[in-house]
Amino acid sequence: MKKQLLALAGVVLLFTACSKTNTPLQAGFTTSSGLLKGFYSETDTSRIEYNNDQTVSKVTYGWVDGRDVGGGIDTMKYANGVLSEVWQSDYDESKIFSPSALNLQLVYANNRLQKIVHLKYPAYDSARYNANGKIEKVFTYRGLPGAWQLGETDSLVWTGNNVTQVIYKKYSLHNGVESVYATYTDTYTFDSKPNWQAPLGFGTISDRLVPEAMNANNILTATRTEAGQPVLTNSYIYEYNAQNKVTKSTATYQFVRVPGTEVTVFEYYQ
Repeated sequence: MKKQLLALAGVVLLFTACSKTNTPLQAGFTTSSGLLKGFYSETDTSRIEYNNDQTVSKVTYGWVDGRDVGGGIDTMKYANGVLSEVWQSDYDESKIFSPSALNLQLVYANNRLQKIVHLKYPAYDSARYNANGKIEKVFTYRGLPGAWQLGETDSLVWTGNNVTQVIYKKYSLHNGVESVYATYTDTYTFDSKPNWQAPLGFGTISDRLVPEAMNANNILTATRTEAGQPVLTNSYIYEYNAQNKVTKSTATYQFVRVPGTEVTVFEYYQ
C-alpha cells in the first residue's frame, strides 16, 4: 500500500481547501455510490471508506515486497471542512498492529494547504504557489525543530491543469554550507480521461507530497532524465468503464518501482 499511496499523496485538490457539499442524493443512492472502493494488485491492496460528505474517512492497506510484508490503517480527521490530521496504525512481518498514532498534521493559510508536518520522521513539506494559484515548488525539510535542514525541492512545470515536468534537487549540508548533490527531471504525458485519484481529495495522504498526482488527467508516460544515467520511462495503459472511470491499469516500470509490469484492478461502490 505504501507503493500505491505514494502515488496518491498529492492529488488534484491537495493545495486547495475542500469544502463540504450539500447536493441532495439521488433516490436509491448511498453517500459512497460511484466512489472508489479499493484497488488491488499482486503486491498491494487498499480499501477506502468515506464520510457522509464523501470525504475519505479511512484507508486500510496491505503490501508485499518479496519476503517483506506490511500494512495498516490510516484514519482521517477533519476540522472546518478540511483534513487536519492523519492517524496511523501499521504492522510489519509480525502482523501485530501498532497503537494508532498521529502521523501527519496539515497546516492551512488563506484557505490553502501550506504545510504537511510528519510526526514520525520528523520532517515537513511546505508549498510555494504561482500567480495562478497552483503549486510551483515543494520544499522538504528534515531534522529537529529549530534545526531544520533542507533535504530536497520539487519544482513543478504546469501545462494547463497537468504537471508536465518535475525537477528534483537533493541537498546536503557540509560545514554549514547547503549544496545540491543530486538532480533529476521527470517529464509526463497524459490521456484525456479524468484523473482517477481526484475524487479522493486529501484522503490518501500517507507520506510526503507527490506532485505527479496533482493532475486533471491520467499519466501515460513518465520519463526520468539524470546526468550520466540512462533515460528511464514508466508507461501506463488503462481500461475504462462507461463512466470513464479506470477499472484496470497496466503499469510497466523502469524506475521508482522494481522494473517490471504490474496490473491493478479498481473497484467502485455501487
